[in-house]
Amino acid sequence: MSAQPKISVIIPLKRINAYLRESLQHLTLQTYRNFDVFVITDEPETLEVRDLDVKWLSSGPVPPNIKRMMAAKQSDAEIVALLDDDAYPAPVWLAAAAAHFEDERVVGVGGPGVTPPHDPPLQQASGAVYVSPLVSARYTYRYLPDRPRDVDDYPSCNLIVRRKPFLEHVPQCLKYWPGEDTKLCLLLTKSGDRIIYDPSAAVYHHRRSLFWGHFRQVWNYAVHRGFFAKRYPETSLRPAYFVPSAFLVANAALLLALASPQARGIAALAAAAYCVVVLWSALRSRRSHAANVLVVSIGIYLTHLTYGLGFMLGLLRPELDH
Repeated sequence: MSAQPKISVIIPLKRINAYLRESLQHLTLQTYRNFDVFVITDEPETLEVRDLDVKWLSSGPVPPNIKRMMAAKQSDAEIVALLDDDAYPAPVWLAAAAAHFEDERVVGVGGPGVTPPHDPPLQQASGAVYVSPLVSARYTYRYLPDRPRDVDDYPSCNLIVRRKPFLEHVPQCLKYWPGEDTKLCLLLTKSGDRIIYDPSAAVYHHRRSLFWGHFRQVWNYAVHRGFFAKRYPETSLRPAYFVPSAFLVANAALLLALASPQARGIAALAAAAYCVVVLWSALRSRRSHAANVLVVSIGIYLTHLTYGLGFMLGLLRPELDH
């Protein structure tokens, strides 16, 4: 591979929006210069962008995973950088990622999707929920910079991959969205190749607002993860993904116990202990997110219930809609 391999940044979206304009502006600030950008919308659209090589494609109303494949086929780069339209990169994003591809065993690089500091309060609250270890367990590094590591499953909002293996495997992943990135990473690493998490390869990812947008996203993730737990157990049959469902069952049992005079005291104590832990986690999130502690606390609790129910539904489904 060349000292500075060519990279194609791929951004799929329905139509040009303010987030895309922001993302393209930040791409002009990249310290890495050997790259171009593919923007693929439903209908033909263009936008004048100075100091940036942008190719404009249209696909019709198809999901983002299909758009990414279409753009990758048009690219002549060695590497494709997958970026959501509601995310914008840090200046060293591509430079940090490209350095890892000097190792031929590295097939992909991922970095954190940090909540932008200028997001409004309810989006900050959503980000604060995701950075809570009570919600994301040991996967909080996806939302805040953490130590480098090897990973085997990483979201496509910030995933940089060698183009050849990407095109080889992505047709097998088109059945699912969201969740296509889980299967893609599984296929990419099956042969022993590595996906590296690098905290320097960061993007700033705008969150959905609490409450509706956030919970709709959580629900979709949960249903797919529950289904994947039985379909792709290599990376989805993990204890952390089952905890919210166990919490949902425990929550129902706790409500019944509160109605029982014999168990009410113990149940109230357990509920109080949970509230204290949630409040502590919400307070900790103030280090990185300007969000209301009470709103974040409620968000954590309802995220547990939403994910737990969605995960169980995914487990029960014989197949996902697509």
